[in-house]
Amino acid sequence: MTMKENIPMKSNFFHTLFIGALIVCVGISPVRAQRATGFMPLNRLGVSYQKAVGVDLGFGAYNLLFGRQLTHFFDVSLGSEAVFANQLILVPKVNADIGFDIIEALTFGGGIDAGWHTDFSQGTWRFSPKAGFTAGSVIRLYYARHLYGNPQQFAHIGQHRISLEVNIAAFHNMKIGF
Repeated sequence: MTMKENIPMKSNFFHTLFIGALIVCVGISPVRAQRATGFMPLNRLGVSYQKAVGVDLGFGAYNLLFGRQLTHFFDVSLGSEAVFANQLILVPKVNADIGFDIIEALTFGGGIDAGWHTDFSQGTWRFSPKAGFTAGSVIRLYYARHLYGNPQQFAHIGQHRISLEVNIAAFHNMKIGF
């Protein structure tokens, strides 16, 4: 397979993935896995779709829990996203996320990603405001809108992204990792 076109994906697959993630978010037991705060290495792993498939890895984050029962969160992290389009696109980025409880173990949140979007021959800044849900502090489902410094350079990627992330930082207080 050549990389002349974006990796083809059936829209039914992503509709099924999205509905499945919503079912998991609603059906997850009322628990909160993340209780630790502070610096946490390897904080997230995710997949995304934006006219092409992407993989997201968080290298480290500083997390803070707040609120009456420590159920709200704020974190800042460094990571990188790889998008498999015409050419491999790499996006080293800084993320800021915040979330507030809606119901037991379901959090509504959002944030912004800021990074350098490059295919190694050209590049531009990309800011992505995002909003979504976190279930049990483990699974995050976000919608993001990309705002490019030069929108013509990466028009084939699109401006909309759906991300499904596993918050690996939730497992650090279980002594998995550092």
